[in-house]
Amino acid sequence: MKTAVITGTSRRLGAYLAEKLSADGYQVFGLTRQLNPEQQYLTQIVVDYQSADSVMSAIHQLQQQSSIDLLIHNASLFEKDELHTEDTVSFYQALFAVHMQLPALLNQHLTPQIATTQGGGLIVHITDIYSENPNPAFSLYCSTKAGLENLMKSAAKAYAPKIRVNSIQPGPIMFLPEHSNSEKQQVMQQTLIAEEAGFEPIFQGVRFLIDNKFVTGLSLKIDGGRSLGK
Repeated sequence: MKTAVITGTSRRLGAYLAEKLSADGYQVFGLTRQLNPEQQYLTQIVVDYQSADSVMSAIHQLQQQSSIDLLIHNASLFEKDELHTEDTVSFYQALFAVHMQLPALLNQHLTPQIATTQGGGLIVHITDIYSENPNPAFSLYCSTKAGLENLMKSAAKAYAPKIRVNSIQPGPIMFLPEHSNSEKQQVMQQTLIAEEAGFEPIFQGVRFLIDNKFVTGLSLKIDGGRSLGK
């Protein structure tokens, strides 16, 4: 049985990817800040992303696996800068912890398990089209997603050829409940394929990266053309 590790599995994209991979026959380990009792199809490991000790405890559990076929860095924190004018330092530290420190530690300490995968292991960084064209309202978020994108490129160089490392840059796949109608309309006007795509296109991107053994260091935009339309 193949093994996948995904961060941020309690809801939205992470939950979707975990369920789809489980249905494909993977044993899925999910790193999450809170347990989801409905997710009986995966092994949940509760982690405080801002605590290096907590992250290392989770890593020690994962190191018990003889091999790991797939590691997906999905955990994310997405909030506007203006909401954190009074706590900018702690907010920025939280962004760094989830978008950069967590993936870096997982990459560093799980490479022995990923490298032993037959046919080569795969690491996927879920970044953002904002990592290349930042939104000034989310400048702190964008800067740490850019760091995650750069970390992917460094890892692709460091771990080749035994481990392939790529990123997926999502666009407007699924709006958050707090998005207003005017915000949704503005996004759609800037997107060449003007629709809310859902999570399936991201899973299809993951499947492409799994199946194509000659791809590493790739930034795969799955954004409906928004990166061109903005």
